[in-house]
Amino acid sequence: MPVKPSIFTTVSDGDTLDASDIKDRATDLQRFVNGQVWADDLSTTAFVDTQHIVRPEFYGSPSPRVEGVSSDTIYRKRTGNILDTHYRHEGSGSELMPSFESPDTSDINLWQPVDGMSATIHCHEAGVAALCLGSFMAFERGGVVTDFAKGHESKDYINPYRRANVAGKIIAEFMLFVDTGNGPVAQPRTRRRVFGSGENQYRCRHMNHSFIQELTLSEGENKISYRCFYRLSGIDDRRMVHLYLQARNFVVDVLYR
Repeated sequence: MPVKPSIFTTVSDGDTLDASDIKDRATDLQRFVNGQVWADDLSTTAFVDTQHIVRPEFYGSPSPRVEGVSSDTIYRKRTGNILDTHYRHEGSGSELMPSFESPDTSDINLWQPVDGMSATIHCHEAGVAALCLGSFMAFERGGVVTDFAKGHESKDYINPYRRANVAGKIIAEFMLFVDTGNGPVAQPRTRRRVFGSGENQYRCRHMNHSFIQELTLSEGENKISYRCFYRLSGIDDRRMVHLYLQARNFVVDVLYR
């Protein structure tokens, strides 16, 4: 509630102020500052102007972000340009899995971060709500499915079936992981999968994925990363080879108020 008018009386030239009067004013001012806000404390007319608005701060590389009063927004962006393409293949880390099963999320070594889809958030309080949004385009290319018989023409009668079969096989799985101080924890609702393209004949397997996940962050450092599990169906299986990821976007909106 507002300060008491009986204490904060108008002082004119020539009025006498004693120690008790000053003490009463300081005590009531302390009560006003530390107390609750009441309806009478706010003006009923428009009073907010530019001097009351705290402008946000913008930061560039290496951690592009916007820091405001009520929220912070951390963002990453990679274009569809070939120079920004993220590649995955058996040489960059894979797991031998002839028959696909949902990979173990407790073994973080099986999941490699996707370039441009990670962020470290420093929160100044605990229990902060945040929204993580991401999108990317992914496709497989470079696999060899067509079978050529030795000394004969290609087996045209069976190759379409083989390409269709490969288009139904999973080459990679993606998922968001969040480490609030106790190790990375998978967020199952962000799970996305990419399939083989059958020698690039099944262009429908060029897939654009997106996700959104609500998070609760801890005070201090929080590590958020979108990761990829690359599956190798056989040590000599060349039907699915290179995985390409383009047009990647990653945003974390930290909501303090």
